[in-house]
Amino acid sequence: MTRKTVEKPEDFDRYLDEQLNKLQTDHIDMYLMHALNEQRWEKIKSLKFYEFFERAKAQGKIKFAGFSFHDKYPVFKEIVDGYDSWDFCQIQLNYMDVDYQAGLRGLKYAASKGLPVVIMEPLKGGKLAKLPDKARKILNRHTQRWSDVEWAFRWLANFSEVAVILSGMSTLEQVRQNVEIAQRLTVGNLSEGELQLIEEVKRTLESYAVINCTECGYCMPCPSGVDIPGNFRVYNETIMFEDFEGGKGIYRWFQSQKIAASFCTKCGECLSKCPQGLEIPSLMEKVHSELGA
Repeated sequence: MTRKTVEKPEDFDRYLDEQLNKLQTDHIDMYLMHALNEQRWEKIKSLKFYEFFERAKAQGKIKFAGFSFHDKYPVFKEIVDGYDSWDFCQIQLNYMDVDYQAGLRGLKYAASKGLPVVIMEPLKGGKLAKLPDKARKILNRHTQRWSDVEWAFRWLANFSEVAVILSGMSTLEQVRQNVEIAQRLTVGNLSEGELQLIEEVKRTLESYAVINCTECGYCMPCPSGVDIPGNFRVYNETIMFEDFEGGKGIYRWFQSQKIAASFCTKCGECLSKCPQGLEIPSLMEKVHSELGA
């Protein structure tokens, strides 16, 4: 399937009309500017996306205008502040990713501006739905035998700022399980002791990180286009969650986007920039040898 992109202002209206036609409806309740990052934000601003939103709302074609987000917190804050009529936003958040992308700071900031926040990746791509034994045994100390999924959902529901939790479901049984769990979720549904257990799970998993990358981004941009922190993150999470199949799948996508470790030319430009003193070229070779095989 060919991905369509907005290149001129009238494309907003054209694509919306195509979507309405395919959905066989005259309006869409929740309409997002998808996967905004710094580059896409600058682009839609230049195309005056706000005029499209105002026009589509006036015509009754959409009811609520929002955006989903994949970048760093300062960019998220800029987007929230850059348009006065956002109705909601969508961010990635789970108990392992509190400082990743918008993170908890983004959740709190959006809520302070009156924006309902929709949560995606509550299970971190399924990784939190089946914890490795080293993490599961921590939760087993609790008298409540909640599933890994319920622990992850309860952590999110604990925040009053969370409006909706989205979860990918691939079977009818997963749908039933999620509905049952959702009926038990309330704000403040975790005690201090339960929150400490989740924090212990997080620390335990993070202790298995092989590459001490803080994702500061000082090594970027790479002259060869490699997403250096991204490759290290995928590798570390593969080890943390003992999920080589999943890690290799993500790495294949990195290769398709030409940002994988395999594109490292060992130019060494990144070496003097890394505050952790990581031997990045040799580590790139390690990532590729284990995930690219």
